[in-house]
Amino acid sequence: MGYRPTIKILYLPIQKKTSLFEENINLKFPIFTGSNMKKIIILSVLIFSIISCTKENEMRVHTTITGLQKGTVYLQKIQDTVLITLDSLVIDGKDETFTLTTEIDTPELFYIYIDKLDGIKYNDRITFFGEKGDITLNTHLNKVNSNIVVTGSKSNIIYENYKKTIKSINTQLSQENIRLIQAQMDQNEENIVAADKKAAQLMRAKYLRAIQFAFSYKRSAVAAYIGAREIPEAQTKYLDSIYNGLSKKAKKTIYGVELANLITERKK
Repeated sequence: MGYRPTIKILYLPIQKKTSLFEENINLKFPIFTGSNMKKIIILSVLIFSIISCTKENEMRVHTTITGLQKGTVYLQKIQDTVLITLDSLVIDGKDETFTLTTEIDTPELFYIYIDKLDGIKYNDRITFFGEKGDITLNTHLNKVNSNIVVTGSKSNIIYENYKKTIKSINTQLSQENIRLIQAQMDQNEENIVAADKKAAQLMRAKYLRAIQFAFSYKRSAVAAYIGAREIPEAQTKYLDSIYNGLSKKAKKTIYGVELANLITERKK
């Protein structure tokens, strides 16, 4: 008789489910002991790190294009001299705000192309310097080329400053090239020589201004971009000056590596 009651005393508390909390403790407590707990903690940390890295490397462009009712919007960049699409979204309704995303390692130049189904492929393209994290971009469909507000990207602020710095020289270069073409059409040798000489002077001025700007922002990917994409035809000594002035971080960017390869090819 003494043996049977003993079995009941041990059995009932284990099976009794007084609450969900107690049930969870009874089920899970034996798992989180000793070496098992260490393994679970390590696994949890690894999973969290992987998730964090994925989010860390993502660029999210929260875009508002007022007036856009219908069309397709593309997030693009140039890779190996080819324009590629990274993300796209079909707009068909009244929602003028949307988000485009892509994975990104270092700051880069991106484009948002708005296909309004009007057959014009290049007039509706927004250029900006993107980087990891959240970026907001606001514009109006009728002012895509003149009124764009980008926030959340420090690299884009530097890029916009560069464009302002170089704008007057680029304008003069365009005007001089038009004069050169006109002189060639008129077969006016004197005007050809004058326009060509003036264009060469302006190009040298552009190189020097670009180099000075790159020196001022040597820690930025924009500085490397200037050498690799803005003035790649400049003399090797100018490109060398830009590259050697870059910070270690800037040299590791996409444009830093591209500039280094360009210089190496020139020196072969």
